[in-house]
Amino acid sequence: MNRRAQAGAARNRPKRSLGQNFLVDANLQRKIVAAALDGPVDPDEPVLEIGPGRGALTDRLACRDVRLYAVELDDALAAALTDRYADNPRVVVVHGDVLRVDLASLTGDWAATRVVGNVPYNIVVPIVFRLLAPPCPKEVVLTVQAEVADRMLAAPGSKTYGALSVGVALAARATRLFNVPRTAFRPVPRVDSAVIRLAPRSGFRPAPDDDESRDAVRALVRAAFSWRRKQMGTILTRHPDLRFDDDEARRALKSRSLPTRIRPEQVSPEDFAALAEALRPRPPAP
Repeated sequence: MNRRAQAGAARNRPKRSLGQNFLVDANLQRKIVAAALDGPVDPDEPVLEIGPGRGALTDRLACRDVRLYAVELDDALAAALTDRYADNPRVVVVHGDVLRVDLASLTGDWAATRVVGNVPYNIVVPIVFRLLAPPCPKEVVLTVQAEVADRMLAAPGSKTYGALSVGVALAARATRLFNVPRTAFRPVPRVDSAVIRLAPRSGFRPAPDDDESRDAVRALVRAAFSWRRKQMGTILTRHPDLRFDDDEARRALKSRSLPTRIRPEQVSPEDFAALAEALRPRPPAP
């Protein structure tokens, strides 16, 4: 192998630091694109691809009648994609970090944007919550670690139900579409994956759609599941991040017909949001 070939091979070698595992199964590539563009697709509908990598999904998306925006962090891969689509005005390659790029302004119509991507396992949770923070895109189809998909879709009372389950359920309707075996990737990861669809809700139910409400719910949920073996009455009054008054905590739980001895894994997402709203301080009457 000459030096130029060696340099090219080095540029294309997956980077462990970026969690790169490239989807090489052509049938699954087609299934993911079909899921992302499910139903009627309007002409010039915006689509955002997260982590296009070597362009396996990008090539298939570019063949559809959409405006495609591909956000890639890797320097060499972003440069290669930019060259590949230099003559295609409907494909815009953005070299940047999806957690830092202004996604809402990138596509021009964020509320109409469909998002698709094979998300690196090491940053899947922050990416999901960024996409589900208002304003939200139209729909999200992601390939994630199977274990993370299990946690996202877990129901109250199950072993995998936790803070991630609550956060996703309050912000979106989540559906598991199909599984992806580890052998569909190169290099082969140690775990299997799953493709999920997230349809963002119109509001952060049932609390009002504002930053204070979201922050209050998240603080309550984080505290509750950090003490998941304790009872909610104890968590509300003794957790260092909460410390509500005993009467206040009892009234809030009673408003949702919840016993003080109930544990976090038995509390529904709707009840968590309602509890956070009930426990928010109210301004004094004028």
